[in-house]
Amino acid sequence: MPTRFRFRLPAPRTAPADGALGRLRAFARRRSGRLLIVALLIYALEKVGLPVPDLVSVLDRIVLWVFAGWGLFRFGRYLVRSLLWRIRSKLLVSYLFIAVVPLVLLTAFFVLAGFLGLSLVASYMVSSQIDRTAQDLLTVAKASLAGLRLDAAQLDRALDERLASARTVHPKLSYALVRQGRRLAGSGDATQALPSWLKAPGFAGLVKQGEEERIRGVWRQGDAFLVVDAPLDDDLFAELKKRTGIGVVDTGGRVEKKKAGIEVHIGKEEERRFEERIETFDGGPVFFSVAERTDWETGKTDLKPMGIRYSPQALVRRLSPASMDIGDALVKGLVVVGATFLVVYCVALVLGLMLARSITRSIHGLSVGTQRLRQGDFSHPIPIHSRDQLGELAESFNVMAHGIQDLLREQAEKERLEEELRIARQIQMSLLPQGTVGLPGLRIAALCLPAAEVGGDYYDLLPLSDTKMGVLVADVSGKGTSAALYMAELKGLVLSLSRIHDSPARLLGEANRILAANMDPRSFITMTYAVVDTAARTLRYARAGHNPMIHLEAKTGRTHVLAPQGIGLGMDRGDRFEEVLEEKVVKLEQGDVFVFFTDGLSEAMNADAELFGERRLRDVVEAAESVGTAEMDDTDDMKERILTAVRDFVGEAAQHDDMTMVILKVA
Repeated sequence: MPTRFRFRLPAPRTAPADGALGRLRAFARRRSGRLLIVALLIYALEKVGLPVPDLVSVLDRIVLWVFAGWGLFRFGRYLVRSLLWRIRSKLLVSYLFIAVVPLVLLTAFFVLAGFLGLSLVASYMVSSQIDRTAQDLLTVAKASLAGLRLDAAQLDRALDERLASARTVHPKLSYALVRQGRRLAGSGDATQALPSWLKAPGFAGLVKQGEEERIRGVWRQGDAFLVVDAPLDDDLFAELKKRTGIGVVDTGGRVEKKKAGIEVHIGKEEERRFEERIETFDGGPVFFSVAERTDWETGKTDLKPMGIRYSPQALVRRLSPASMDIGDALVKGLVVVGATFLVVYCVALVLGLMLARSITRSIHGLSVGTQRLRQGDFSHPIPIHSRDQLGELAESFNVMAHGIQDLLREQAEKERLEEELRIARQIQMSLLPQGTVGLPGLRIAALCLPAAEVGGDYYDLLPLSDTKMGVLVADVSGKGTSAALYMAELKGLVLSLSRIHDSPARLLGEANRILAANMDPRSFITMTYAVVDTAARTLRYARAGHNPMIHLEAKTGRTHVLAPQGIGLGMDRGDRFEEVLEEKVVKLEQGDVFVFFTDGLSEAMNADAELFGERRLRDVVEAAESVGTAEMDDTDDMKERILTAVRDFVGEAAQHDDMTMVILKVA
């Protein structure tokens, strides 16, 4: 039977009768609620000082934290749903996210880029200061050694004069003049030996010798060399601080090179001294700088970390040309750009609010309309505020509401018709034989499955005497109500004619004369009528254009069809029907089976449009009988086997015609 579609309005939602208190009681009755109550009781016992096992206490804390997180999540979801229930709020929030988040990200990006840029410039200036100082010391050493007579008396005085200009820059300058391992002149603790790794005539850079770090310039001439050292102290960066405002603090520690960059490692004591020293400089961002450092003993190089602090405004101002202040110009430009952006942003915000209002007003109307629709009011029109897509949606909604009204009316009419058809089906089924009808020595099974609520197939078993019974199977062309009405008419006609005529041919002829005068020319009835006589052991039958009858002979176990000539009832209004109609008689043998059926069985169609066919039907009958009396002892089993075979063949395909059959077995 096809699936019925029934439209029903959704039931209105009702609030819980007990409100929040009722929901709390319902939660307490659940397993999770009982678990929370137990956890709170354990926590209360701990607070009052009662002993609780450590494992239980840990588990209790975990349970409480889980419930706390779950409660915060539910509360946050409630807030979000409450605040963002309106479409207008969602649009405004999404607009703010679209507008503000990129602004914040861009601002953070430019601030970070500016900070990194200025910090890298400051770091480069610090490392450049060290490199430049080392190169100056190398130049001084080379110039001082050039043309110097190493055997002159007062060699110290001559070198002091040549190094006087360097001492003005580096008051703590130290030097040593060495020839063939013997110090000829010098001051301070400058080294008196060159390492074996130094092959070049000159060297300039930051060196580490023992625990001391200094900037060194070395020049070798012949068998003599001159070493000039400057300490790495505050005096070295005083001029840099004066010119650029960059304060430098020796952090100590070490720098390790990694694939992702470099890592600075300093001890806790070094970190404390660094924080104390860095606070002595003017406020500003803190960064670090690294300089290449050479181990004087081994010649290996590493990086020395140094902390720096600078003022971005002072650095930009000092880096700008003397004739203009780029920092002030940059600030003024940013102010102008910021003011312009603020104006544009405010205009965009106002336009966004106006658009949001125009959108949400239409959506609000749709929301009200859907609420009225849920309440069953289909007559409430949605106001159309604009001729845009939302306006068309509102208009479509109004059309849909009117369509639903029509659909409900049609559905009510359809349900009324279905109820009438259901009653008609009950009446039609009551026209078929009820209860047990049969003759001694004859087993009978019958089936009628209409394809629709009512059908045009009909079978009947008519007791004619103690030893005779009329059996008929008929099929009215078409399906539905008209076929059912013709079937009812045929029922009454056959009941009356079967009491008058013993001959199937004469009964069919008389029925044709009556029906042909009253039937629609486009309709006809096919019918097989047989009279079973158990006393004479005969079956007399005639066929009015119906499907042939299958006869299974017990002595051979094979089937053949019984198909005497005949045309359908109502197809001929003259004598042609009786001229063509043929009546035959077959002897009844014990175990013989006769199968009357309609084309709903033989023409059952599967999904590939393949017919079941009479051959398959005969094979099922033969196979069912060959099983033997141990497994099949009556006609009901054969009926079920035939019906199962047809259904297995059809599969998921829908039943397209009525299926009717009557099975007679001679006992």
